[in-house]
Amino acid sequence: MVIIFRMVERILGVLIGGVLIYFGYRLFLSLAGKGGRDRGAGEFSFAGGNKLKLSKVGPGVFFALFGAGLIVLSLVKPVSLTVSPRAAKSSAPKSGVVAASEFKFVGAVSVPETDQDRERLRAETQQDILALNRALDGADAAGRPGLERAVSRAKFALMEPLWAEDWGDVADFRDWLDKSGSPPATIQPAVDYFQRK
Repeated sequence: MVIIFRMVERILGVLIGGVLIYFGYRLFLSLAGKGGRDRGAGEFSFAGGNKLKLSKVGPGVFFALFGAGLIVLSLVKPVSLTVSPRAAKSSAPKSGVVAASEFKFVGAVSVPETDQDRERLRAETQQDILALNRALDGADAAGRPGLERAVSRAKFALMEPLWAEDWGDVADFRDWLDKSGSPPATIQPAVDYFQRK
């Protein structure tokens, strides 16, 4: 839920920034010529005695600049969340305390922090890929081509965040997916992971 709320926060930030730009522009245009935007000025003071002066601007410009800054900040900085390990009581009385593993979320995927995290996430993701491959085997002939494409894209989307050098070049893997045929030897470990049943 935290990740969803952070995504919504970013979308709202972009929308609010757009509204500020629009209303800043409207305010700038609504001021009278000589008495308004031509005489408008602003001054900013920074640490160390530095000053920035803007002349011949209306107050709407500052709203627009603030809105543009909000949009840039929302788009440049990805949504990220790091969950650190913490002790959690297990429901089984004899099992004691279990440590929850750490994961990091950036953008729209979970990103492994260490090689151990990558191995753990690969083992978890392998179960999803096995289920997709088995579901594809059970598909009827009529719906199989469309399902095959969808399953292939879903499996690649699951694998991509877990990619490392031991799987070869991701571009070669994409090329093999597009063209089919026999895969290059450099990406064979990734192909084995992709096709396991």
